[in-house]
Amino acid sequence: MTPNSKQKLFDAFREDHALLGRGLHSLRERLVARDWEGARHQAQQLNREAGAHIAFEEEDFYPALKAFLDEEEVEEMYRDHKEGLRLVADVMDAPDEDFQSDQRASDFVTRVDHMSDHVSECGELFGAMGGLDEEDTKKLLERLEYWRKVAPSWSGVAGQSQTPE
Repeated sequence: MTPNSKQKLFDAFREDHALLGRGLHSLRERLVARDWEGARHQAQQLNREAGAHIAFEEEDFYPALKAFLDEEEVEEMYRDHKEGLRLVADVMDAPDEDFQSDQRASDFVTRVDHMSDHVSECGELFGAMGGLDEEDTKKLLERLEYWRKVAPSWSGVAGQSQTPE
């Protein structure tokens, strides 16, 4: 039995969130262990790997969900993405002195935890996908496949979308 578009979109969405969740977990572990080089490397990897999914959510998925979700809830998801990008950029660009500060290291971990919560909460959007008709679902799946082929970095997506501030 061939999966339908909804199942394919659901599976792809779940796969992306698992990738993001593992990346954030790895970043957190490196920060807690004070493995600064490893943390920078993991932040760079997240920047590379998350872009397609972030672009898909901001440009295609979130706008499609506006009919099913509260406007403030959707805007909060956009804000979380901006915060996540700031976190990734801050870790990539942090001078060594930042990593020597217990307060700064703790701040990084807190911000990773916030993004991990966002990834978990995004999983709840799977239910909202059920409200999409087959045609809309096919279009979204095509757009996700498009973004995966283009493979922008997260920082490459920033500033391109029409997201609320």
